[in-house]
Amino acid sequence: MSEDIKKSDSLLPSWAAHELFALILTLVLAVWIVTKYGADTQSQSLTNDRDEARSEKQAELMKADEEALSTYGVVDADRKVYRIPVADAMTEVVFKMNENSGSLHKELVARSMSAAGLAVAGNEEDLEDPALIAQGKTLFQTKICFTCHQADPAVPAPAGLALKAPNFIGEFWGKEREVHIGLGGPIEKVKFDAAYFTESVRKPMDKVVKGALAPMPPPVPITDEELKALLAYVKSLSKAE
Repeated sequence: MSEDIKKSDSLLPSWAAHELFALILTLVLAVWIVTKYGADTQSQSLTNDRDEARSEKQAELMKADEEALSTYGVVDADRKVYRIPVADAMTEVVFKMNENSGSLHKELVARSMSAAGLAVAGNEEDLEDPALIAQGKTLFQTKICFTCHQADPAVPAPAGLALKAPNFIGEFWGKEREVHIGLGGPIEKVKFDAAYFTESVRKPMDKVVKGALAPMPPPVPITDEELKALLAYVKSLSKAE
């Protein structure tokens, strides 16, 4: 009988086993809590960091935009860039315009043409060269410009008459003309000058003369020197009637 009782007691778990089980359960519970709530806390922290970084970047961009809108970039002799208030820049432009309006106009035209990828073919003084004008006259024939653009009242341009292409007769240089911005686009007034002529040759689709039935076809290959000569010749054709 006593032996059976001893065997039965030996099968009961000891206090050490209970403590070990409780410890394991506590560890498992702790790991679960850290995994569930600790991850959420870390994720929220990362989100806050991203939001803060995004806000700082947005503030930086807004500051740069405000500076760009309110200041004007200037490059000094050492190629260093610094910015001055727009009001000061406008005052400087007005001063230069009053001082020498012709020179400033040429500079502004050259800058705008350069930004558009167009090189203005020479300045007004160069276009008076008789040799250059003679070269341009030859190119006007060899590049078959004469088939669409009438340059002599006694010699009609058949294709030009059919397409209603503009002619180069009378006084047209420096005068305003109406053009479509793109084929069939809105109408604007432009001044017939070196910049307009250059753009018309390089990018004939950009501005189409009002009334013309078709834009000028893509230009044949032409160098800057040839364009300058053509410009000189066409300018020489402009004479008061």
